Parts: sequence; structure tokens; C-alpha cells
Amino acid sequence: MQVLKFVLATAAAALIAVPAFAQNVGDTAATAPSTASSKKVVRAQNRQIEKTVRRALTKTKGLDSSGVTILVKKNVVTLNGTVADDSQIALAESVARGAANSSTVSNKLTVREIGN
Repeated sequence: MQVLKFVLATAAAALIAVPAFAQNVGDTAATAPSTASSKKVVRAQNRQIEKTVRRALTKTKGLDSSGVTILVKKNVVTLNGTVADDSQIALAESVARGAANSSTVSNKLTVREIGN
């Protein structure tokens, strides 16, 4: 008889706990998509800025941007890589600033060594 009471009490406790647990899990899951969605939006914006800067660099006459990589993170455009001479470093930065609008531009370009 005591075993039966124990089994019934355990089953009743489980039935009470399951809906409460499911509700907590649902609350957590409800907030996760909005965070993931906002991350997707930020990534899409970063890709668009990168694409715009890349297009502007490649269309600029007198600039060889083939050795330039562009990274956009947290509204900062970073130019990495090498160019032919000092004047192209300044030109690439100027073009990137114009194309990136309100983004900050970090210029880490260097002059390509002769023979490379």
C-alpha cells in the first residue's frame, strides 16, 4: 500500500513539474530567435558594406586592389594586404571611407615588396 502511495505521489509530482518545465523552455526559446535574427541582420549589413567597398575599390582608376582584403566587423571596415606604392594606400583608404559612409575605416595596408 505504501509503495502504491509513493508511486502515485511521484506520478503526481511529475505531472505538475512537466508543464512548468515546458513553460520555462518555451520562454528561453522565444528570446533566442530574436537574438539570432539580429545577428543575421548585422552580418547582412556587414556583407553589404564589404561588397560596396570592394566595388568602389575595383572601379577606382589607378588602384590595384587585387592584394587588398576587406573585413567589416562592428561597423569598422579594415583594409588588409598590399598595394604597389604609398599613394595607393592613401587612395584605397579615401575610396573606402567614401564607400563605407558612416563606418570607421582602419587602414592596415602595406607597400608590396619588389619581386612579390
